[in-house]
Amino acid sequence: MDRNKPTSGTRGPKAKITQQLPDSFIALGAKQSTPRDDPKRAVPLPKSSVGSHLAPGTSKAPGDKLKREGSSSGLTAVPPSKKMKVNLPGSRPGTSGAGLLPLDRIGSSNAGVEPWEALATECETNELFESIVTQLSNENTDKAVGYILGLIKNLKNQRSKPCKVAYTVFCLVGSCKPSIYTNEYVVNAMLSVLRRDVNAGLKGINKNNPQIHQLFLNLLSHAYSEITNWPEMFVKLYVEDAVGDRVFVDSPLCKPFVENIITAFNTKIPPSSLLKSEMVLSTTRDTSSPLTINSIDEDEVLSEQRAIVESWTPKIYPRYTQSQEKVEQIVLEAIKEQLARRQQPETITKNFVKFLSIACGLGEIRIIAVSRIETWLHNHKLMKPAQELLAYLCYNCSASSQRDIEVIVQLSKMRLKNKPMVNFFNNCLREMVYAAPENLYPLLKYTIYNELSSSRNSNNLIVVGALFQVAPDQSAEAFAEISLELLLNKDDYLRSVRALLKEINRVLRHELNLLNVVHSLLRERKEFTNTVRDHELRERIFLSLVDVSCMCMLLCVSPQVRDAATQSKRDVPVLKTFQMQVSNIQRECVTWLHDSALRVYRPSIQDFHHALHKVLFLEQAEHYYKVDSWPGENERNLFLRLASEVPLLQATLLRVLLIGISKEHPINPTEVLEITEQLIKRAANLPQDCAPPLVVDKVEILDFFFNLCSYNYPENITLPIGYVPPKLAIINLYWKVWLILLILAAHNPLSFGSLAWNKYPTLRMFMEMCITNHFSFPPPTMTSLEEDFQNKEQQVLALEKQIILEFESHLAAASSKQEINEQTSLLLPQLMELRPQGDARRPPQTVLDQLQMLNNTHRLGHLLCRSRHPDFLLDIMSRQGGTAHMPWLAELVHSSEGVLSHLPVQCLCEYLLSTAPAEKLTKHGQLLAHLRTVVNGSDPQIACEVLEYLFRRLTSDHGASRTQATKGLGLILAPTEDIEITGENHTLWLTQYITQFTHFALIKPVLVQFLRQALQIETNPSRVSSYINFLSTQECNESFVDLNELVTDLSSVIIERHSVASYVLPGEDSATLKNLLQIFYLYTQKAKENGEESYSIHQTYGNEYVIVSWATGEQCAMQPLVIHAAIVLLTYGPLEEYEPFNLLLNSWFPENMEHPRAYSPDTSETTSYLPDWMKLRMIRSTVARLVDAAIEKLEPPKLVLFIQSFGIPTSSISKLLHTLDKATILDPKLVVDSVLDKTINGGASGGETFVKAIEMQIPAVQDAEVKVDVDIKKQLPALSKRRQSLSGEGDVVQHLNNLFNPLYPGNKNGIILSLVKSITFKKSTAHAIFNFIKLVPVNFSLPIILQYGSLSTLFRLIFTGDSVSEEKVEYVTQLLKVVPSQENSTVAVLSRYLKSSGQSKVKMDVDMDPRSVIKSELITSKAYDSILNSSDKMGEELGKMLLENEGKAEKMGLLVDWLSAVELEIANSEKHKLQMDLLFAKKELPFRPLLMSLLLQRASWKILHGIMAYLLVEDVSQVCPVSALEFLTALTKSPKLWQGRDKAIPKHYHSEDILQLTRNQAVTLINYIIEEAKLNRNAWKKKMESRVQLLLKCLGDNSVFIVKTLLKQSDCNVYSRELLLMIYMSLPYSGQDGLELKPDICVNVYTKNSPSTIDEISHCLFSALASTPRNKDWPKKSQDLELCARKLAATHPILVLRQLPMLAGSLKGRAQYDWAVLKSRGHFMLFGQVLGLMELLQPYIFDQNATLCDLLDSYFLLLQFHGNSKDLSVLVNRIVTFVQNWMVRDVKGASKYLQVHGGVLNDIQFSQPGVRPLLSSVSLPTSEQTAPTELLVGTVTPPIAESYPPHWTQIKSDLQSKDNFAALQELDHLTNKRPQLLESVSQYLYNLITSPNSQVRALALVLVIRWLKHNPKSASEALPAVLASLDSENGDVVNSVLERLSELVAVMQEYAKIILTKAFRLGMRSTLNTTNNITKSISLLSLQYGC
Repeated sequence: MDRNKPTSGTRGPKAKITQQLPDSFIALGAKQSTPRDDPKRAVPLPKSSVGSHLAPGTSKAPGDKLKREGSSSGLTAVPPSKKMKVNLPGSRPGTSGAGLLPLDRIGSSNAGVEPWEALATECETNELFESIVTQLSNENTDKAVGYILGLIKNLKNQRSKPCKVAYTVFCLVGSCKPSIYTNEYVVNAMLSVLRRDVNAGLKGINKNNPQIHQLFLNLLSHAYSEITNWPEMFVKLYVEDAVGDRVFVDSPLCKPFVENIITAFNTKIPPSSLLKSEMVLSTTRDTSSPLTINSIDEDEVLSEQRAIVESWTPKIYPRYTQSQEKVEQIVLEAIKEQLARRQQPETITKNFVKFLSIACGLGEIRIIAVSRIETWLHNHKLMKPAQELLAYLCYNCSASSQRDIEVIVQLSKMRLKNKPMVNFFNNCLREMVYAAPENLYPLLKYTIYNELSSSRNSNNLIVVGALFQVAPDQSAEAFAEISLELLLNKDDYLRSVRALLKEINRVLRHELNLLNVVHSLLRERKEFTNTVRDHELRERIFLSLVDVSCMCMLLCVSPQVRDAATQSKRDVPVLKTFQMQVSNIQRECVTWLHDSALRVYRPSIQDFHHALHKVLFLEQAEHYYKVDSWPGENERNLFLRLASEVPLLQATLLRVLLIGISKEHPINPTEVLEITEQLIKRAANLPQDCAPPLVVDKVEILDFFFNLCSYNYPENITLPIGYVPPKLAIINLYWKVWLILLILAAHNPLSFGSLAWNKYPTLRMFMEMCITNHFSFPPPTMTSLEEDFQNKEQQVLALEKQIILEFESHLAAASSKQEINEQTSLLLPQLMELRPQGDARRPPQTVLDQLQMLNNTHRLGHLLCRSRHPDFLLDIMSRQGGTAHMPWLAELVHSSEGVLSHLPVQCLCEYLLSTAPAEKLTKHGQLLAHLRTVVNGSDPQIACEVLEYLFRRLTSDHGASRTQATKGLGLILAPTEDIEITGENHTLWLTQYITQFTHFALIKPVLVQFLRQALQIETNPSRVSSYINFLSTQECNESFVDLNELVTDLSSVIIERHSVASYVLPGEDSATLKNLLQIFYLYTQKAKENGEESYSIHQTYGNEYVIVSWATGEQCAMQPLVIHAAIVLLTYGPLEEYEPFNLLLNSWFPENMEHPRAYSPDTSETTSYLPDWMKLRMIRSTVARLVDAAIEKLEPPKLVLFIQSFGIPTSSISKLLHTLDKATILDPKLVVDSVLDKTINGGASGGETFVKAIEMQIPAVQDAEVKVDVDIKKQLPALSKRRQSLSGEGDVVQHLNNLFNPLYPGNKNGIILSLVKSITFKKSTAHAIFNFIKLVPVNFSLPIILQYGSLSTLFRLIFTGDSVSEEKVEYVTQLLKVVPSQENSTVAVLSRYLKSSGQSKVKMDVDMDPRSVIKSELITSKAYDSILNSSDKMGEELGKMLLENEGKAEKMGLLVDWLSAVELEIANSEKHKLQMDLLFAKKELPFRPLLMSLLLQRASWKILHGIMAYLLVEDVSQVCPVSALEFLTALTKSPKLWQGRDKAIPKHYHSEDILQLTRNQAVTLINYIIEEAKLNRNAWKKKMESRVQLLLKCLGDNSVFIVKTLLKQSDCNVYSRELLLMIYMSLPYSGQDGLELKPDICVNVYTKNSPSTIDEISHCLFSALASTPRNKDWPKKSQDLELCARKLAATHPILVLRQLPMLAGSLKGRAQYDWAVLKSRGHFMLFGQVLGLMELLQPYIFDQNATLCDLLDSYFLLLQFHGNSKDLSVLVNRIVTFVQNWMVRDVKGASKYLQVHGGVLNDIQFSQPGVRPLLSSVSLPTSEQTAPTELLVGTVTPPIAESYPPHWTQIKSDLQSKDNFAALQELDHLTNKRPQLLESVSQYLYNLITSPNSQVRALALVLVIRWLKHNPKSASEALPAVLASLDSENGDVVNSVLERLSELVAVMQEYAKIILTKAFRLGMRSTLNTTNNITKSISLLSLQYGC
């Protein structure tokens, strides 16, 4: 049975006691006089039967037990002297004072027997229930009560458990008649039993009846359930048990009774979370577990009876509302008595503390508890119940009473020693504030006061922090009130308040809502206002509040904010929250200063100024930390910067402006504008990644600003009645306001900017200046002329001056009475009219300078360009028109720094189309990629805007603009970026690409509209054809209205643009023609179907139209233009097997049917739709049906007219002639009268009748013919190069003998020609020839004259007009008499000679004036010969005619032929100028190439050289550069040069310098090339490139001089720059040094299309280097290739950059290999070699951003895959140094690249620490941030200079000593991977090359080659040492150098010729064999050419 008994919560069973550790009993509190091991405790009490009764006086065992176990009860036994001598009713003798409360006796004087016992009636248990029921039914309640009392008495004396019957009786009676248990005696009986149990404690309960008290308490609670007021004895009973062993208080089965009793204390139960909070230090075992009696065993009590008891659910509500004072008295007496007995803290029991917790609803109990709770909390035994008491105490405390204020004071003074206890205390305080918010203020107040006192509690700030966490708003308000109270003291508590605020913020971990604190501090309080208004320290309080407010703003800078602002990666959300917090605090402060501060504190002017500046952080820094030196010195600048750089709220700005406008505030408008300007500029410079810095949408701000700058005259001045003073502004303030408003407009384009743009011209002017970056008035975007602005400005100034003078005159009249004029006026230079919405005024130059500076510092133009709603930039572009009017556009795009999305797509398109080639190199690719992304994006609106803009350009009037638009469309719409738009594929955008456009359906109507307009303008046939094809194929299924408009436009092209149509329509496969035929046929059919609609369409649009009617009855309205176009299309036929052609032909010209007729819509008369030109067009066609239709019904005059037309086919002419025959038969006279020209040509048949009628049988007139006997089969005589002319008179005589010798078999024409040349070179020869001829007999000379017409040329030179003599005249006269034919050309020459001499006796019928001859319609052979045989001046006359363009174009060739025949070559100086003008004047002469060709063929080398000298003079202004260059080119390519030479060109042939020009002549040649380029504007580069070959042949040794000359001109002359590049690329040695100083020119070399001599070498080297074959000898060969490549890169870096993309491509795909493969196959070595080349190409490589990024991608990929390998450390350091150099050169480009790829560096930073300098330089995007909105550039960290080893100085000194081998070895070890260290010791190494020590010499050579390989530019320094070693007399030294000769030559290639020559001579002159060394060197050099 004992196993199932519940154990005591205090001790537990004995078996378990022996198992407990000794320290578990410390907290029990038992006396030493009562040992726990009492042997009597083990003796069980004897069991008694159910019916036995014990006498009251014999029961001592319980009493003795209580004495022994007094410690187990709720109240510990006191000493005997202090025991109460009161015997309670029912108490037995010998019982100790366990009954604490005296109970009144109930009607009996017997001290041993209670009154209820006398009333008890005995009855058998089995019959008891029936007896009670019987008595109750008989209403004999007393008898029933007696039975119940008897049963209670029996149970009281019973020592065993109650029997089932007794238990059942109680339950049944309680269910049937619960009121019986409210009987006084029954209640006293139950209380007597319960009191006994309470006094007995848990031990007694366990040994007596453990279930009796549960049964009785449930019966009582059930019986009193409906009774409001319960007996006080219940309270006394509860108190007895609560302070004792809590027999029933903690029992769950007694809960209804206990909870009703607890209501008497009005105690609020704290939340369970607070009571269940676990304490770390409460580890003591709680031995006082509550009594848990679950239920009686099923074998003792029936489940039905349990159910009865559990079904009782009494109500729980206050039962002692009317006896509250009595209850409090009972509780206080019990507690005081307990405290009096237990004065020592260790004697206080846990149950007592628990009772205090329950009683905390009573105020006095809270006072008692709070005074002792600190001690109990630190008592190890009482800690847990004390914590519970603390929770109850705080939860029930309310500051509504003074007693609770005292409780709060005591709580604020509590000192808790450990952190868990402090945390629990804070939790309690939180609940205390939650339960009663009025507790917050006193608790916070006393805690703060305690903190400020000398005996401060260390937990104060923690408590304050907890309170702020619970109720931040209320805490802030309370803190503000407390602070104000402190500041009101005479002592200055500002320092204390600052410290307190700082500490609170620290405790709250910077989560204090400082905005609430400031708001509460500055909030106007009526009581405080009344107090402080007249306070003597009000100004100090005012300044203190300002200081605290500023400190709150500084306190917002939390560690998180500091980290977010200072680390490389900005934490935007943290910064945004911080900035908004500071901005709101600032707004509160400014609002306070505007609203109430002045009224409440009445500060001085200086204090108010100081306060306003301070809260806006415009004051000096020391004002913010001078009170307590916070922030610290290291953080001040950061804190102040962060607090000041916050967004400016609109409310703050408004308040500041209102302060300035208000007359009450002591601050003037000028100062306010200064403050506002500083605020706005500061906010405008903030980064855009956080909150918007300037958000303004209230337009009232404009009025406020203008109010501030307006001029207000003194109020005491009275102006004349009726005079309205003008609105004037102070000039300085006025322009300052505009600049401020400009910043606001730039940051608020939608609201503020749009208003400014539309309504404020001045502000719009400033905005346009910022957008275009042109700061002059008027800006370039204003469409009016500058003169208009000047005139208008002058008018406005004059009117303004008059207004101001009048106004000042009125002011002076009312005050000083002074006369006002321009000289005496004070206001005139300071004021101007205030008309904000008036026309823009001219700003002063200082304002424009400020504006420009403001734009540069605040990027206003960038912000305005970025705005899309509204789109300011697009508005400007649409207003200005073409690119020619927008020179600022290119600068704008270039200044975008790669961020193109902020510009409108129209602007980008305009720039893409208009950029010059040089500009395209930098921005074109980036811009094109951006536009392609936009067009192919998901936003249809933007995509369509791009295309629509380009479509509009297709309709431009300028052909270049249309071409650009076509190319732009091709590039943007192309599927891939690598497609190049050429003349062949420039229409693919329309034929292929546009239909693949994502939003084609949306853009199609727009495209059709623009294409129709473009057809009326475009002149390119291929484009017109593509437009027509597109429109014909895309618009076939549209409505008739659209089809009519389209066909009208197409007809206009066909008819009105005939020249374009003639190119387009024939086309390949006639595709365009077929499409047009199809659409015209479709239109014809639809017009027939929609006849009525066709009428309405033409009437609506007012078109000229006719009504066409077909024989089939169909009818429609149609424009004649469309009809003509359809017929014109038919004239291009016939098209075989093409149905639409036949259908259209049948529609308009049907066979065997009447043709359609046309009627006028006005008169309904028949009209013809076939005008004459159309009929002629039809006649010219090859379509028979068209010809027949045209000829039909033609009148004879028209027939005759058409026959005379050109271009008519033979078949059509035949038809015309046959028709004309018919007409002649019908009416011959009419036909004859119609003839206009009687000459009919052709080969057509017919017309005989017509010919006879007009009598055209006239014999043909034959022209005179001159027979020239020329044997064309004979070869021309070969001219001897050596003998150009006859050298002496002997030769002349010999030739003359041969000429007149009839037996001479040779070529006499050649003899005549030789004689002519001899006269040309020597005029005296003519006299000798004449002397010979006059002696020749006539019979010998006459056959020669008659047979050889060329003799006339010889005679013309002999018989000239200036050599007239009687002898010659006589000879000629005699000769003419014997010549039989006057038609001979020699006769003509001789006759002309006689005529010129005035003695001509021969009649000549030929007119020898060339001007009259050339003007005649018919030039006969006589006239021709007369010209050729004319005088010597005929050539000069002909030359003048050619220069003057006299004569018709078709006869110009005749003049040239005459000139070429008359003037064989440039013979005399008199004609030199004229001949030079013909050849080289700046006049376009089409015959010039012929003359030049003849000159080159005929002239001698001497004459040609003279012409060259003439052309290459310094003055080239009068010479045509094209002709001069053509002449020089032809001269260098003259076939005469190749005579006698080998025709096979050798492999290594070098062209000869034929012209051998001097420097000045070379410069002149350069000028010719430049001048020619200027003439070819469109293709000048190609033209210039074609002249480069000539230039290279002629430069010779002048190349360096020429390059220097061009360099001087390159800055201002683009042509010089381009020619310079071409020369440099062809002759790199000529300009490398000079071009390095011209980085802008170097950039163009990179993308130059023309070839370079370096290209072949570099491509060969790099491709060989990148091949990495798997050969054994590859490492050695790779080093040789690298050596050559490095030398090339160092010498010509600009040209080597052209192969950079190939290098980038060669590295692709290698980094992914495994490490073993990467290293063994040479890939890793290639990465190092390429990096070395990149290092040599610095800094030029940094200008090639895209390719450089491509290269670095491979290296970063290598780091990504193998970055953790230690072998990469050297390469990583080199990469880091390289990227740092890049950042120094181009920080934005490098930072942007690192931001994208910085994650790789971040991943390897622990294995490769060398990358950390890069990580510290840029900010990487977070995982949530895919790409930064704007580039975040960190600090640029330049690469650290190479540090020398510590012993470097020692090494240098050792190198100069004799024993230097060890130093060389150390140097070799150090520089193996760091060759750059050799720079400082290179001179020592050069000297050691000639060392006699072989080891030193060899090692020095190795180091020298290593240095030269690292820095090939040092070759010039090493050359003397190398040459000296080769000249050394020590053979070993020479051999050492020869062994390394190949490597030396490779790195010193510019001196290879010198070195190899020296080595060759050495081999020739000495016994050394240098052949192998020279061969090896040449082989190494040949690697560069792939040999």
